[in-house]
Order: sequence, then structure tokens, then C-alpha cells
Amino acid sequence: MSSPLQRLLPWNKTEDGFGKPPKDVDLQDDCTSCRVLGSTALVSLGGYTYFSGMRQLRLQSQAIELSKSKYKVGSRQLGIVLLSSTLVGLGMYRMIN
Repeated sequence: MSSPLQRLLPWNKTEDGFGKPPKDVDLQDDCTSCRVLGSTALVSLGGYTYFSGMRQLRLQSQAIELSKSKYKVGSRQLGIVLLSSTLVGLGMYRMIN
């Protein structure tokens, strides 16, 4: 049984609906421009998350300290750093693999 995406590909339009791709098509690898675009998007999103999150945290730090929440500025900074570094790491991984 094939996946729904593979059934929609143009070379799978056979009578039974379950044809095989041509031998020169590699479904495991994608093009360089796809890798560059994907990795750039993830790295940019990580940078945006870091800078906008830290800016908002800096603007709201006094209100956060006065609140009764157990999550103060330090733990929120850690969350922003972890999220943004994960996105940047995924972008680097996308470029390499």
C-alpha cells in the first residue's frame, strides 16, 4: 500500500492506481533550493523568536516580577532561549541532512 502523497504523483496514474516511480526519480532526496529555503526559514524563525521574545520579556519584566506566577523572568528567558536554539538547530540540521 502506498501513501496518499505517492498516489497523487503524476507517474502513479496507472490503471490500478499503484504504479511505481521512474528509476531516475529519487524520493529520499530533495533539491538544494528546498534545503536552503527550509533551513533559512527555520533559522530566521529562531532568531525572530529570540529577539522578539527577549524584547517583550524586557518590556514586561516589572509586571512579571509583581505577578503571583511561579514562572519569573529567569525561567521565561530559559524557555525563549531553548525554543529559539531548537529552531536554529533544526535549521542547521535541515541544511546538512
